[in-house]
Amino acid sequence: MLLDDERRDFMRLVAETEVSITRLTSGQVIAAKLINLSASGCAFYTDKILDPGEELEILVRSPSERIDPLRRPARVARVSQGESQHMVGVEFLNDLN
Repeated sequence: MLLDDERRDFMRLVAETEVSITRLTSGQVIAAKLINLSASGCAFYTDKILDPGEELEILVRSPSERIDPLRRPARVARVSQGESQHMVGVEFLNDLN
C-alpha cells in the first residue's frame, strides 16, 4: 500500500517486515520491525533507544534470493518514544556522506 503525504517528496510504501539496524558508532546490531519505506528513508519500531542524529546502516533482506538486499546508510531524523517500543524515522544518506 502506498501512502501519500503532502509534506514528503516521495511516496511511502507500507512494508511490515523484519529489518537489521547497525549502530555505526558501536557496531551493535538491532532487530527491528520495518513500518514503511521510501526512496528517502524509512520508519521502524524497536525496543532500543536511538538518538536523533545517530548514524546507522539499514539492512532489509529480500524474500527472494534473486533480489539483493537493500543496504543503506541512514541518520535518525525523529524518535517517538513509547513504553516498550519506539518508532524511529530515518533519512537515507548518500553513500558519499
